[in-house]
Amino acid sequence: MNYIKPILQLLLLISINQVALANEHESKDVKTDLYQVSNGNVDSATFVGWSMYHNACVNCHGVGGVGSDMAPDLTEIADRLSPEQFRLKVMHNTIIRFTGDDWRNMEQALFEEIAKQEKRDTGELETMPRWKHNPAVTANVKNIYRYLKARADGAIGTKKPGILKK
Repeated sequence: MNYIKPILQLLLLISINQVALANEHESKDVKTDLYQVSNGNVDSATFVGWSMYHNACVNCHGVGGVGSDMAPDLTEIADRLSPEQFRLKVMHNTIIRFTGDDWRNMEQALFEEIAKQEKRDTGELETMPRWKHNPAVTANVKNIYRYLKARADGAIGTKKPGILKK
């Protein structure tokens, strides 16, 4: 029974740290070319991105874009891709990765992506929907990117942000 008190103390300490980490995102003031955050509130475009993300992406990619067992971490992807690369990935679900300067690597990556595309087209490969036929996503893919980039940069947390007053 002597072990119960230290375990409870440890759990309390972990809980306090989690609250502190969650509140840390609420007090940041950040302004970039893509988004603005102040006291947990975001600009209207980033808020629309949050809303569209929660309408179209959250079921697979999880709250805050951190990924799930069925879909990758979009904050990592937003941190790695430019807004245009992200748009192409979301609209067409195709991205070709290769390493090095060797043309054979690029050629192999291209062939692998074509093979995956054929499997997607025949239904053999489960995949993210191509959002190019959804007008709401098409119109707001850059706003979704803004939201995910703010998440990737640690400017906002996972909870619903407020909207900055003009």
